[in-house]
Amino acid sequence: MIELISPVGHPRVQAQAERRSLDTPVGRRVGFIWNQYPATRNFWPRLERALEDLCQPSLVQRAYKANTWSPLDKTKFDEMASAVDYIVVGVGA
Repeated sequence: MIELISPVGHPRVQAQAERRSLDTPVGRRVGFIWNQYPATRNFWPRLERALEDLCQPSLVQRAYKANTWSPLDKTKFDEMASAVDYIVVGVGA
């Protein structure tokens, strides 16, 4: 017997927070999540500095993952999300 299995699989459905538009990032609280992928090690710190210089955030929080493939711990993400106005997410973070 041949069984056909969808390559899409069974998506996991999770509730998502309602998205809010951000009129300006200037002076707002910012969070950075980065997975420290080797190919981005020169780029990411420069991006953070450029955004900080440009936007002059009132608060900066960073979450640098030690593991490039697993997502940021949900508890850490939730803590950061409640403390900042917007989050800049790096490659695969």
